[in-house]
Amino acid sequence: MRREVCFEDYGVSGPGTAADGALERMLADPEIRVIHGYTDLNFTRRHELHRGHVELDFHGCRVTGTGIEKARHNDPFGAVMHFTGLPTGERQELVLGEPLKEQYDIFPVQDADLFPLYSWWQVAVNALAGREEKEIDKLLMVTERIDDTHVRFNYKMGWPLEAGRKLTYTGIRPVEDVVIRNMVFEGNCGGEEPGISPVALEYAVNCNVCGIRARHTYWPVVLRRYNTEFRTVDCRLVNPTEVAVGGTGYLTQQIHCLYGAVRDCTVSNARHLNDFTGCAYCMVENCHGDGDFHGAFVTHGQFEHDLTYVGNSGLLSFANSGPTWGSSAKRITVLRHVGCWGLGFAKVSDLTVQDGTFLQTEKYQECGTMLLNADGLQLRGCSAGKLVLTQRSDRSRRPCVVEDCYFQEGVEVADKGDAPVTNRVVLRNIRTDADQEGETYEE
Repeated sequence: MRREVCFEDYGVSGPGTAADGALERMLADPEIRVIHGYTDLNFTRRHELHRGHVELDFHGCRVTGTGIEKARHNDPFGAVMHFTGLPTGERQELVLGEPLKEQYDIFPVQDADLFPLYSWWQVAVNALAGREEKEIDKLLMVTERIDDTHVRFNYKMGWPLEAGRKLTYTGIRPVEDVVIRNMVFEGNCGGEEPGISPVALEYAVNCNVCGIRARHTYWPVVLRRYNTEFRTVDCRLVNPTEVAVGGTGYLTQQIHCLYGAVRDCTVSNARHLNDFTGCAYCMVENCHGDGDFHGAFVTHGQFEHDLTYVGNSGLLSFANSGPTWGSSAKRITVLRHVGCWGLGFAKVSDLTVQDGTFLQTEKYQECGTMLLNADGLQLRGCSAGKLVLTQRSDRSRRPCVVEDCYFQEGVEVADKGDAPVTNRVVLRNIRTDADQEGETYEE
């Protein structure tokens, strides 16, 4: 039976009474599947929750953390509500005896009997030179037993792994089917200790967030780690209290996540609207950032792959967080984008940008530039102040093509320095302000 309750049923009819005890009592009852908040609410504790199959609807009411307990240092998961799965205690390690190919979903294991059908596992490979330089670290489900030493997971590898690399499988009991919606969230000023955000989701499957309106937050409004299948829709962040410290001032960050979508979201004066770190097969659509000088749309460079951006506006920066994470990404597609800067100068392979416009604004002298890695790059129908091509990787087999574009100051292809372009770059039908009227050039 689907049982619905509200905070008032548990003695909380407004922010004058802390809502923490009521929240925990409602979530402790497995028969309760829908929780309503019909009044403004205040929380004074940070809750770690392991309950799934529940919906929390705040009906547009105001949620605050006035007087909340102090946050632990550098803990972005200290949200009002941190829903998280837990390890099962099962763990297995295996050294690859042969390469694991890209796009393969069959993984070697020591004993397939320990991997029941539909069980969930955190699957990670040992790091390369950088501390977090890992091609895979994801929450995956077993979909088929192949033989005694192989199982199929619900994920096609985005990067090849050579023989000798070590895979670690950690059993996880995820939280599933959590929905949080329709909240006006007001954060606290004063820095990290009182800093607060509404939602963190970890080891989570099919957990969705819709309709959060936030301001004055510290860590990401919606923080996800090890999420598989998710939606963040119709959320907004205005004026977070901190944007200079890494991890702060985001609308949403996804770490090691799969199969998700971020849609119809906006930010003003935030650090990032969306950050993908070690993510794959995700989409961002119709999202817009203003006051976005730290980069509205970013990837960390921890081997992200197969990401799509459609109809967004704001600064782009892909895989540029440094070698600690690998500085790598591949198969990112950007369609119909408007921004003040487009950066993908690290080891970004097979980047596609179509109908993008990058115009200079007042913040940075370099704004209006597209600074990109010439490794399978394809640009079509783009406009910018300038295109600068360098090359830091040579993974792609597809040609590097720039066509039907306008660059006010032209195209610069680096031929010296630490990243000279060695791949052939094909330029077709490019216009600049230096051209005579109606004249174009091709290569």
